[in-house]
Order: sequence, then C-alpha cells, then structure tokens
Amino acid sequence: MVSNALKSCIWNTPINLNDKNRSILLYVEGAFNLKMREKMPSRAKTADGILRYAQYKVAGVIDSQCKKTDVSTILKINKDVPIFKTIQEAKEKTNANTLIVGIAPEGGQLPESFLKDLYWALENGLDIVSGMHTPVCSFPQLKKIAEKGKRKIWETRIPPENLPLASCRAYQIKKPIVLTVGTDAAIGKLTATYELVKMAKNKGLKPCLIPTGQTAIMIEGWGITVDKCEGDFMAGAVEKMILEKEKENPDIYFVEGQGSLFHPAYSTTSLALIHGSCPTHMVLVHRPQRKRITGCQLLPLPEIKNAICAYEKSVLPNFRNTKVVAIALNTQGLEEKQAKKIIKKIERETGLPTTDLIRWPHSSPRLIGGQATGKKDWTDLFIK
Repeated sequence: MVSNALKSCIWNTPINLNDKNRSILLYVEGAFNLKMREKMPSRAKTADGILRYAQYKVAGVIDSQCKKTDVSTILKINKDVPIFKTIQEAKEKTNANTLIVGIAPEGGQLPESFLKDLYWALENGLDIVSGMHTPVCSFPQLKKIAEKGKRKIWETRIPPENLPLASCRAYQIKKPIVLTVGTDAAIGKLTATYELVKMAKNKGLKPCLIPTGQTAIMIEGWGITVDKCEGDFMAGAVEKMILEKEKENPDIYFVEGQGSLFHPAYSTTSLALIHGSCPTHMVLVHRPQRKRITGCQLLPLPEIKNAICAYEKSVLPNFRNTKVVAIALNTQGLEEKQAKKIIKKIERETGLPTTDLIRWPHSSPRLIGGQATGKKDWTDLFIK
C-alpha cells in the first residue's frame, strides 16, 4: 500500500534512500542539459544537490534532451553516473526501484508532461520521491496505480502536523548556529551550507545540518520543508528541528537557508528561518552576475552592504548581536580571472572573508578588522 504521504513525519520517512537495497534514478527531464542550464540554471538544483552531497549511490539521471552521457561532464564532479534518454532505458540498464523527481521549478508545480513517465514508473516497480508543491498523490490515477502495485510515494514537501509556535527557544542552545542567507532566491544557499558542513567535518567537529527544503530532506532523510508550513508555524518548525537535535550534542548547527528577505514571494520563508533558528552567525550567499530578483524584473538585487545590514537587523532576540561573518559567492559561468576580481573587490569593500565555496573553498583567509590572519578555514569564524 502507499505510505501515508499526506501525513509526513520529521523522522520516519516512507522511503529510506540510504537503504542498500535502493537503486535510485533522478528524473530531470528537460532540465539537466546544458542548454536549459543557460536559461534556467537553478531548475535542476534538486538533482545537482543530491549528486553532490548525498551519501547514497545514484544509478542514473534521465533527461531526453541532454547530449552528454555522464553527469561528470555537466557538474564537474568525480562521480560515474550515466545519463539516459528515457525512463525505460534507465530501468532496463539499472534495474532501479526508486525514482526521484529532481527539478525545482518556480512555484514548484509538477509538470503535466511528467505524468506519463510517472505512470510508467509506478507500473514498473519504481517508488517515487517528489518535492513538488503539487503532490503526486493529488493525481487520482497515479495514486490508484501506486495502491494497486503496492508502491510507495514520499512527498517530501508536506510538513508534519502539530507544529509549535516559535518563541526564540533556540537562543538557549549553547552551540554556534550558522544560517545561510541570500541576496535572492535560488542562488546557492544549499550548496554553501553543505560546503560549510564539509569544512566542519574536516576540522574534526560534529556538525548538524538542519534540512529546511525538499532537496536537503532527500539527502539527509529527515526534516521539514518550511515553505509548505502554515505561516504561524514556519519559524516553529525550524526551532523544533534545532531543539530536537540538541540531544545528539553536535558541536555546531548549520541551518539551510531558504528564499531571501529581498524576494517578494519568498521573504516570509527567509524571515521565518531567521526567527526560528536565532542564529549566532550568518553567511551571505550572492551571485554577482545576477542583476534582478528572480521572477521580478522590477527589483534589482540589493547592494551587499545593505543586505548585510538588513539581515543583521532581522535577528531576534536583537541582543543576540548576530553578524554576517562571511560571503559565499556563486560565480558559475564567470571566467576565472573575472570571478577572482569580484571576490577581491567584495572582500575589500566589506572586510569579510569572501570566496566561491565550490571553485576555491580555501582561497579566502579569515579577516579580523580587515587584517588577514593567514587562517583559511571558515569554521574558525563560528567557533572561538
């Protein structure tokens, strides 16, 4: 029978993607190819995040419009994952039993063009994981096929019930809480968060990543998609996750950021994360080649210093005195010389360590009062 996807749980997810018996395909039809990435570079970000950071093995990626045959040629990662033209070819060559919908379009609607392949997947022995705003189970025929074939569907975007109201209880946590924030939505906050986690692990620390969106939930196997919670309970959802992880005694928390204070559609989610997490530190994520807010040409991206000021003033309680301590740039598409020039310019103007955490994760020294100390590990910014 289908797992009760409409009553999600933070911990007991319907499908354990880390189960060694799981063979996983990423369905990224029309979005994984280079041509679409030039037009909408963030649309395949769920698949990209899983390929970069998930511990489980991905058997293949599906995109009929992709001319490349391996993901390493697209993402420049050291993973041998084939790209298939059709779901039928992928199933035949991998014998996979799980299909993850790997796109993240604006608005999160499930494309109707996907339905035929999702029908086929359920009829041919594949469970489905989806983070769309449109639940897979909202299509009666899909739900009927899943029930008949005893297939599981995990809707990662549906929050659990009975969430609490936030009350700044995360302030009582005696460990650093680092939140990634952005000058815009879909700008690289998840990537920055995972790169910071990687730094902390390399330092010998025990980090805890708080997954607040569908991609990180698929990677971590737990979490709450905050933007799907009712408004009054969004901050409470973040607070709840942090408090419940306290018993594991992590050295540092990294909270995955969502949206942006400067985006008219997603500012509420961003503010909820700030108020729910009561961060001790923030890392600002910025894409210098982007000039206008995504989906809203009326609004330019804010100036870096103005963004820093706005985020710092938004933290509750205000006596937390939280600061933006570093800037993570997304310079994808820029030539190396141009990207490094921008990094140096922003670092000089703000006095904050700045780099592209994917291209040059250790290139920026820690700065104190504008003076370089020679240390190149951002973890030192969070833990004294």
